[in-house]
Amino acid sequence: MATTPALPSLPFDYATWKKDTYIAVSLTDPTGRAKFGVLDKAVEAYTKTPSQATLKALHAALIDWTSYKDKSGGAGAWKKSERNKKLSITALFAALEGHGDTDTGMGMPDFMGEGMLNARLGVLYLFGNLACDEGKYRIVTHGLLDLKGKGNGSIGTAVKRTAEAAACLMPFPAGSAERQASRHSVSTALQGMAASIAQAVFTQAANGEDDGEPTKAEAIWEAIPGGLRTVCDHIAERVMDEISPFLANGVAVTKGLATAIRHGCERYVVHAKGKRVALLPGVPTTTIDGIKRGMDIALASDGYHVLKGGASLALEGLTAGIAGIVADVAFSAVEALVAFVKKVHDFYRMRIFLGEARALWLQRDKPTSLHRQPYAFNRWYRRTAMRVPAVPVLALNSGLCGDKMRMLCMFANEGEVITQKAFDDGVAYIDRIKGWGATYLAECGYAFSSKDPLVAASLAPVKV
Repeated sequence: MATTPALPSLPFDYATWKKDTYIAVSLTDPTGRAKFGVLDKAVEAYTKTPSQATLKALHAALIDWTSYKDKSGGAGAWKKSERNKKLSITALFAALEGHGDTDTGMGMPDFMGEGMLNARLGVLYLFGNLACDEGKYRIVTHGLLDLKGKGNGSIGTAVKRTAEAAACLMPFPAGSAERQASRHSVSTALQGMAASIAQAVFTQAANGEDDGEPTKAEAIWEAIPGGLRTVCDHIAERVMDEISPFLANGVAVTKGLATAIRHGCERYVVHAKGKRVALLPGVPTTTIDGIKRGMDIALASDGYHVLKGGASLALEGLTAGIAGIVADVAFSAVEALVAFVKKVHDFYRMRIFLGEARALWLQRDKPTSLHRQPYAFNRWYRRTAMRVPAVPVLALNSGLCGDKMRMLCMFANEGEVITQKAFDDGVAYIDRIKGWGATYLAECGYAFSSKDPLVAASLAPVKV
């Protein structure tokens, strides 16, 4: 009597599949969209009721869609589809072919399997033995406020400035009663908008990829010493340095500052949530794409000029000249708050990621260890690497997570034999990205350390 073959298990549920394969509706390929719709329904049916019948329908729909993509875009075109950016379709194909979540199933030649496994193990080794001092970082702004210390009593010039965490949060004298009241008003206005700013920063960092991790508007501030109130008090003190010559105009200046801060925050929220930094296609690698995303965000990070570029504000009780100065200072305060929020976002994400990496590193010898499952591993790694550029920069620049050949073979067209020129071009490309990454880490001023001698030694060239 013939036995019924076991039904393959898919490495995701339908909700994950739906989320990972979603793309904006394209009007240029209705046939491809229709064929993928059939495949989507087949995945839903199989995950809901696994059977030989639903398996047969799923397999037929998958072959129909992949064959269509290859016919219209060339051999292997379906692997490069935007719908497969998280490798979910590759994982589905592997599951139906009986390979499961393995490097072979991901399309890697057998001779590369051990190297790829070791590269993922290197990620766990690096981040599982890494610590980050959340009290040391650098704030970069482009507005009027000088966060490093006292101003000179005159309106500053909008230039790129950097300030160490220690200088940013130094205690300051109480000052006059009038100054204290104005400072409190500005700090309160900033604190009142911080939750919206945090939500906008999380939205921008996620770039449309919901990973089920909601914004912790208050919890994220635990990631740096002092918390939200101390940060806002410090920014407000620097605002007083810039605006003090105009406090003689009375309560109108203080009210104008609060109004301008509110408008500035609202402008930033609209800007951050409405602007998506698109990644260039053709290099489907989480590490490289994560760094490229950091490069793109850095190019568009001058929040002061974004805010100043909006319509001018009419502030009640102030002349046009003074209103313009008040708005400029307020927008600089908003930009400084955004810079701090971005830091606490990164620390918050890294804290979770490093904790998970430590747990996974301790489980590395188990047959079910995550680094033995390339699809599941990439989903875990991608969640942070695409949001916190420091993570993929460390992975690439440390040298512990695969050499250049592994990177090129891993993230180019798997299995293809490339020419020497193509290899040399790839090496030059990675070297350029590594150079940007080293500069990025130096500018951010993060303090990474490790008790593991090899990991500690690997951090030195990263900081160059």
